[in-house]
Amino acid sequence: MAAWRQKQWKYKNTTPKILKKEECITGLSASRLMQTAGNYIRASSKYMVFNIDGHGGGCLGVLPLSTTGHISSNLPLIYAHGNFVSDFGFSPHDDSLLATTSFDNHIKLWRLPDVPVLTAPSAPESEFPELPRRGDALSWNPLVSSLMYVVAGNLLRLYDVRTTTKMFEFDDQEEVIQGACWSLDGSHIVTSSKDLLVRLFDPRANSSAALQSCPGHEVVNDSRIIYVNDNRIITTGFCTDRSRRAMIYDTRNLSGALDNVDFDSSHGILVPLFDQDTNMLYAYGRGDNNVRFMESTSKPPYLVQAACDLLKAQVKGACLVPKTAVDVMKGEVNRLLVLSKDSVVPVPYIIPRRSYAEFHSDVFPDTYSGEPGCDVDAWLTGAAPQIVKVSLDPAKSGKKSEPVEAKAIKVEAQPVAHKTAVSNSNGTSGDAPTPAKPVEFKPKAVAKVAKPVVATSNVSPVSQVEKEDHSTQTTPVKHREPSTQDASARQSQLFKSTETQTIKPLVWPHLCRRHPVSVKTSKFRHLKGTPLHKSHRIENIRNLSNRVPGESNGFAANPERCAITLKGPAGLVSVLELENVGKLEDTPLPALSHGVPVCDFKWDPFNNSRLATGTESGAVFLWEIPEGGLEGVVEEPVKKILAHNDKIYSLEFHPLASDVLASSAQDFQVKIWDLQTETSLTLEGHSSPILAMAWSSNGIYLATYSKDSIIRIYEPRASTSPIREGKGPSGGRSGRIVWVLNDSFVAVSGFDRDSERCLQLFDPEDLSVGVASVELNNAPSLLIPYYDADSHTIFLTAKGDTIVQAYEVTPDAPYFQVLSSFHASNQHQALAFLPKKCCDVANIEFAKAYRLTQTMIEPISFTVPRVRSEFFQDDLFPDTSVTWEASSTSSEWFSGIDKQAKVLSLFPEGMTKLSEAPPEKVKERKYEKFDAATYKTAAQKRDELVNAVTANLDKHEDPLPQDLQEGVDSDEWSDED
Repeated sequence: MAAWRQKQWKYKNTTPKILKKEECITGLSASRLMQTAGNYIRASSKYMVFNIDGHGGGCLGVLPLSTTGHISSNLPLIYAHGNFVSDFGFSPHDDSLLATTSFDNHIKLWRLPDVPVLTAPSAPESEFPELPRRGDALSWNPLVSSLMYVVAGNLLRLYDVRTTTKMFEFDDQEEVIQGACWSLDGSHIVTSSKDLLVRLFDPRANSSAALQSCPGHEVVNDSRIIYVNDNRIITTGFCTDRSRRAMIYDTRNLSGALDNVDFDSSHGILVPLFDQDTNMLYAYGRGDNNVRFMESTSKPPYLVQAACDLLKAQVKGACLVPKTAVDVMKGEVNRLLVLSKDSVVPVPYIIPRRSYAEFHSDVFPDTYSGEPGCDVDAWLTGAAPQIVKVSLDPAKSGKKSEPVEAKAIKVEAQPVAHKTAVSNSNGTSGDAPTPAKPVEFKPKAVAKVAKPVVATSNVSPVSQVEKEDHSTQTTPVKHREPSTQDASARQSQLFKSTETQTIKPLVWPHLCRRHPVSVKTSKFRHLKGTPLHKSHRIENIRNLSNRVPGESNGFAANPERCAITLKGPAGLVSVLELENVGKLEDTPLPALSHGVPVCDFKWDPFNNSRLATGTESGAVFLWEIPEGGLEGVVEEPVKKILAHNDKIYSLEFHPLASDVLASSAQDFQVKIWDLQTETSLTLEGHSSPILAMAWSSNGIYLATYSKDSIIRIYEPRASTSPIREGKGPSGGRSGRIVWVLNDSFVAVSGFDRDSERCLQLFDPEDLSVGVASVELNNAPSLLIPYYDADSHTIFLTAKGDTIVQAYEVTPDAPYFQVLSSFHASNQHQALAFLPKKCCDVANIEFAKAYRLTQTMIEPISFTVPRVRSEFFQDDLFPDTSVTWEASSTSSEWFSGIDKQAKVLSLFPEGMTKLSEAPPEKVKERKYEKFDAATYKTAAQKRDELVNAVTANLDKHEDPLPQDLQEGVDSDEWSDED
């Protein structure tokens, strides 16, 4: 990335302040508002106006901007129209002048008192001629006085407010206009319409036709458009997969979108709000309970997402308060007014500063004063408006600057796109791409997966790409023997192509199903996940950070230690010794301090004391954990490498060579580092954020998956460009990639076009053809895959889940076999699996992991139930690769020498292999063999039993004992004596 991105955005750490209930406006009723193109709430530096229920929606509530508390029956109302008020807005040059339009086809102007009071005007100041259809939206020119446009269906009319007369009418659009906006200098108008086109108009060109147009969003759902910076416009709308998308355009060449940013899936359109003083872009969705906060830049990536802040209520509408009304002495950069169903909530955005006693001129530049730059007559003759700015410093009492001519936006007329044109799938601009032909699914024959071999033979499942003629045809991958040649010889075999490789769309066949049907039973089908006793847990974890970027797992563990992130601005990573189990003390955890937020961290697989961390500043830190663990806060790393000029996304250590680390960053680059010499080679070819990357098990190839849904295969020492490219999961929201089946396939976990979580399998030899896909469920969090190479098992779980799903990957159909799932008692943040040497194979434990929750870390044992568990299950435990010892050095790897990992037998001493165990003894039959001649029914058996018991009863003919007892004569009872 260029050097301009080295400087951090000064407003990045701006945070919203959640006000108390008594500081908000409550007691309102705005729960039944109709769907319109308006924002439902507007504000000047004196008043706020908003839609409310009742009177057919024709009333507006009006309050002074400083109002707080409960409003019951004394809410001032403007009885504006006889039907729903679709849009309204204050003049930027007069804080008391309000314009409204409605479904009753009328436009009106209202004059509020100059001094804010709890009252509302009873009659409009003026009314405009009736519209031919209902009014949808209106907007004042930002610099020219008394100039306003109104949108009504497919018409856009320009009005001179002084005389309420129509000046121009743009009727070039056959479909409804969904969004419109003035340019920042007030010279042009851009629109987005239901015919999927973005148009640019010049009101002074005396033509109703658009100067330029280009394809917009892919579907006819609602859309919005807004001007940002000088020549950039942003539209928000929906994709074909129902996810919300923002598209960025350059008005100097409106031939297509420069870039796009995808968000989540929701029915509410994202409404953008822009502050040109700070380049802050806010976006809220109707019905959402959050507000997104982004930086708008004039260079790639154009939109940098900073935060997504949760609110206490669902958003009906929102607006920005003028800059002259914010409290700069409290660090308030912007203030949003959020309308919910029963309240108006002010949301001030505060920039952190050590002290607010003085005015911070570096974050509060001079802002537009509100004085008109020129009048309508001068503007029509081509005059450029003069911008008068005012200081926000209270000590200067609104001192105004000298007028400056508004920066003109140069727009040249270009051929207008035909209304049937549609944009390409990723919304990028440039030459119109040739439509890709659909690819039919063709199941291919796949070789059986071989068992690990001894370390002396080096086999590469994916080939080095040999020289080919200049062609767009994909070069077939051939299996080759490992290379021990030097770097110069390798450079002679680089992949060469002068034309761009075409990315073909994937067409998934009948294999796409939620639960794949298994043909043969897996040995691991009934795997069992068991949390170990609480005496093995680490409890009382406090201050755990939940804001780890989506490209990071947020948790890493090795046989001795684990690493977690803590809350705080210093980028704290705490390292805990796994042997120190039990409840932690109520003291701050020992941690590594970076000074900036940490984006990702990984343990060195060959050194349990070495931790690599990547930060938002683009630096990679290498830490050495002392024996016995950390004590306090450590601020000085062993080594610091300025790896990138922008935020780091992820880190990956080489699986076989020591001191080799791959890093990806926001500058769309992947770098392979030699940590000994601090030199690197850079992989190019990415045009969007890199979501994930993974080394092949032989360490020759690197696979990446980016936000444009493209899978790329690199052979870093042979070429800095990808040798294979192909479409992955179409969601593009987030993803992970992993090599499986001895590098015969790559598996990608992501989202499909319906925003359902999916797991897809691809052949690295031909990424244009998908092998298999399984749809899992619909949830917002990404399923992170963990692959066990010996059992070919993929474990899948996500942040906030309580279930760990498992699939066995097979080399032939159905490719994914469903295994038993592990159900936890509470939600977890992440999992971290340990090397195979940590498994207790004597108890048939084939995988072991640590589970991180909000307050504890607990070990999970994955076992397979077996009948003859006293024997070593050699069919479940093949010889395993020694992934905890380096096979080569960094210098050897960079020079082109490939070495395989050693293999180790897991057979423990003192046990007998199941394959060599004596035959199991035949158990005696509990029941006799069935014989029809002697078979008796249950009733017959019951009768025989009763008869036998009766026959064995003793017959007593002697008198009973009570009969032998002597009685008393009757005369002895006489009372006569």
